[in-house]
Amino acid sequence: MAVSATHTGWRYDPANTRLDFYYQGTRIGAINASQMSLAAGDLALAAGTIHLQDGGTVTQATNKGTGVTLSTNSGQITMNGAALADDTEISFVVTNTNVAATDVVIANHGSAGTMGAYVVQASNIGAGTFELSVKNVSGGALSEAIVINVAVIKGASS
Repeated sequence: MAVSATHTGWRYDPANTRLDFYYQGTRIGAINASQMSLAAGDLALAAGTIHLQDGGTVTQATNKGTGVTLSTNSGQITMNGAALADDTEISFVVTNTNVAATDVVIANHGSAGTMGAYVVQASNIGAGTFELSVKNVSGGALSEAIVINVAVIKGASS
């Protein structure tokens, strides 16, 4: 069913099982059982919180360079408590089947250990994997099992 050039509002599209929304006759977005999409423009959150509903936890075994598996869109990684010298950076691989090469991975020092003593960053994001790097900037050696918070933002290249 076509809409008029002045229609602004919602219309259910039974052929595609979705709720379309229009502004002045132009479809600008839709909602179905699994997603909300916008035809163009920005999605703004004036108040409230965006919740990633699937989280997980994993603890690193053996040493700070040991890889972990965390296949959720958010979660916490507890690092091994091995010593990390001052001004030293260690990296480890996170296997995550939810991650694509176009995604953005956010990582930070969430809890445990000396706050402000570490720089944490994600890099080398690829299909099913990314790398986390942790650098000790405290001025001395630290042996702390810090907790890293991670979140995956789904991206696209087109």
